[in-house]
Amino acid sequence: MKGNMASEAPNTSCRIRVLDNATIDRIAAGEVIERPASIVKELVENALDAGARNLTITMEDGGLTSLTIDDDGSGIPFDQLPLAFERHATSKIAAAADIMQVSSFGFRGEALASIASVSQVRCVSRCAAEDIGGLIEISGGELVRREPAPRNRGTTITVSDLFFNTPARRKFTKTAQAEKRAIMKLLTQLALAHQDVRWLVRSGSDIALDLRPAKSLTDRARDLLGASVMDHLARFELEKGGFSIGGLASRPTWTRGNREQQFIFINRRPVENRALSQAIVQAYREVVPAGRFPVVIAFLQVPTGEVDVNVHPAKTQVRLLLEREIFGMLKNALSEGLSLRRADDLRPWSGTAATADTPERTAQAQDDYLRTYFQRGASAGYEYKGVPEGQGELFGAAAMRPKAAGEDEAAGEVFSGPAEPALHTAPFWQLHRTYIVTQIRGGLVLIDQHNSHERILYNEAKRALAAEGGYGIPTQQLLFPAHLELTPGQVQAWQTHADQLTAMGFTIEPFGGQSILVQGIPASLKNWNEGRLLLDILDDLAWDDKPSQENQVDLLASFACHGAVRAGEPLTIPEMQNLVDQLFATDTPLSCPHGRPTLIQFSLAELEKRFGRT
Repeated sequence: MKGNMASEAPNTSCRIRVLDNATIDRIAAGEVIERPASIVKELVENALDAGARNLTITMEDGGLTSLTIDDDGSGIPFDQLPLAFERHATSKIAAAADIMQVSSFGFRGEALASIASVSQVRCVSRCAAEDIGGLIEISGGELVRREPAPRNRGTTITVSDLFFNTPARRKFTKTAQAEKRAIMKLLTQLALAHQDVRWLVRSGSDIALDLRPAKSLTDRARDLLGASVMDHLARFELEKGGFSIGGLASRPTWTRGNREQQFIFINRRPVENRALSQAIVQAYREVVPAGRFPVVIAFLQVPTGEVDVNVHPAKTQVRLLLEREIFGMLKNALSEGLSLRRADDLRPWSGTAATADTPERTAQAQDDYLRTYFQRGASAGYEYKGVPEGQGELFGAAAMRPKAAGEDEAAGEVFSGPAEPALHTAPFWQLHRTYIVTQIRGGLVLIDQHNSHERILYNEAKRALAAEGGYGIPTQQLLFPAHLELTPGQVQAWQTHADQLTAMGFTIEPFGGQSILVQGIPASLKNWNEGRLLLDILDDLAWDDKPSQENQVDLLASFACHGAVRAGEPLTIPEMQNLVDQLFATDTPLSCPHGRPTLIQFSLAELEKRFGRT
């Protein structure tokens, strides 16, 4: 009985309580304010809703120390300043029915209250109808000061000491550089959507972004993405049933290594929507290789009743009532506007060796040589007196060996590199311009040319960064230096990794604004592509929030992946031999940096079994 009585004791942890206002405010803040970029988003959207045409954003230590948003919008009346920082107080909606018809960015009425509950806030504002403005200061949700203050029309809000009263939350913030990257990524999206606004962004004493009002999306995209990108973009548009889609997208000849330059806006709100992202993939599926992503800036205008923007507290995700129809519209707008269905002449080419020959001429020369070689009867152990008409490719896959001295001197002219290769005893054949076929003592191997070159470049770059005493990858000076215009995220990545890029063989100098001048590149690169390779690397690193050690691994992997010879790229026999020799000079020749195999071996026993010889 005593045991039963003890088990019946009241469990106070199950008691229901009404939370106090301070706790409620901090819970709400956790839903809306995740990091400094969340604050920038809320305050900038408020300024845009207030009609601001000039915005200045100033951050210290990536916003962790302080953030200031200054605008020339309509302002807040002095007597309403305290009300603006109350929860669920807003000028955007008046009733529940307004939620599905809202056309402004903010409407929940929680942003200012949430921000003020976890930081120190100072707000100075004045509306046009008043002769003088007002000042209000709030600390941790508590009113500290309120008085008249002079100001031109508009609002200035300074947020400092973020999460000072919630230390557990502050521990989850990232480094100042990572927080700055997140803010710049956000502002790039907002600046694309609001071309008529002047944007000035300061980071400490540096100007991180300075954009004058633009006349068009094309002009604003040029300012943010660079003139080199704009040469490859085309307009697309489509209207149907009250919906409209339009924007800019790259032709298949210009792609990136990730989706960082894909921007989707619904009613000028930057959003995330898996279906719309997939529509872009589907539109480019037949003309862009796997792992490459086009640049897309897509604006969808949707009747307010057809989109629910209240799915996520930060309003970054939306639900579309006619998602399937809009998916089809975006896919068709891209396909038709860019003629992707008729884009054979625009199919991407990843580059080739730095020679005067085109890839077609290089491949043809190799094919002609091998055809002639086999017609002479040169093979490993078999004497073909001629190749039947049309069978050159079939017999070209047979393993070959270099002739002994005096046999056929012409057959050995194509070789370069060591006389005694580590792996092979014969020349090579390129299968589908992707795999290298060669004979080994016990059979044959298929070598993936991209994975193998990736491993070579990765190890070479890793040694260069780890070495002391100035060792670095040899640099090849460009005959004509490359002038590249960077996005804000790319500028950040370049500044963060400038020393590492130099050690890896790049010679880069600032060239004013967001431009750089590349005067030299790593001598071992295969796919410089007039600067696209470096842009891809900087794209991969632009918004990387990982610790510095992991970030360096990402730099090496990006350099190796983008710099390596690609599948589908023709190689000469000397190039194939050199690649194989370098692969087996590494300490990890059997896999690429991502863990994929570099080669597959077929033993003679396996081949004999397949041909029924055993």
